[in-house]
Amino acid sequence: MTQSIRIRNYADTLFFSEIDHDTFCEYRLPGHGLMWVRSGRMEITSPAGTVTAHPGQFIFWQRDCTSSMRKLSEGNAPFSSIAITLPRERLKAYFRRHVTSGHLRGSITPIGGTAVLLPDTIRLESLFYSLLPYAERDMPPDAGTITEKVDEAVSALLTIDERFYPTLFDFHETWKIDLYEFMKAHFTESLSIEDFAHYSGRSLATFKRDFSKISDLTPQRWLMEQRLTLAGHLIASGEKPSEVWPKSGFKNKAHFFRSFRQRYNCTPAEYNNRPII
Repeated sequence: MTQSIRIRNYADTLFFSEIDHDTFCEYRLPGHGLMWVRSGRMEITSPAGTVTAHPGQFIFWQRDCTSSMRKLSEGNAPFSSIAITLPRERLKAYFRRHVTSGHLRGSITPIGGTAVLLPDTIRLESLFYSLLPYAERDMPPDAGTITEKVDEAVSALLTIDERFYPTLFDFHETWKIDLYEFMKAHFTESLSIEDFAHYSGRSLATFKRDFSKISDLTPQRWLMEQRLTLAGHLIASGEKPSEVWPKSGFKNKAHFFRSFRQRYNCTPAEYNNRPII
């Protein structure tokens, strides 16, 4: 069979996917979303393991810079699905319209894990079956329909488990991700400052404001200090410089060697023999 991938994208929010049985695709997880797998299977892999959705199942994933999604066939059955992503601005709009002060309880913990299989509820079935005519007739939904379906998706998730409140609305002060802990956990990732803001559930302006509360350094300088400190520890423990720079979060060898020399006044190879003052 000729390899083919057909993914119809509407407003970066609604996706109809059809992938031939001999094709393999992998994606990062830049935002929250949920999917109904019609055929084939979908795997979401994170450091904690892999969650697999089979035909007829619903799966939710949350924004995660260390995880990936794979869409696969099963036997001769191609992969097909309907997915709804939940962009931050649409979540903020839903929050303003529908979330009251009674929901704002800090004691609610977020959904654990990057991905979870969802129960087969009437709301989820109704939501995805209402999208089938658009997928099967190749008809683009209008902007109003897309907004309506995002609202239905959010409402369905909140009905399933109240832990979706802090998961979906982590931009609100009540449920904001701890920025220091997030940065410490991910400083070795190849992420820009804009990426750090996005994955911590903040606008760039809010990220910079919140970061100024935890460090006198700029975010860029803080990241460099964390990466160089880790590099020094790894080299001191016996690792080779060629193995250290990618582990420390540097994108290329030349930048690592230049930054290391500026920080420690020696090359990585000279580090263990430098005079200690």
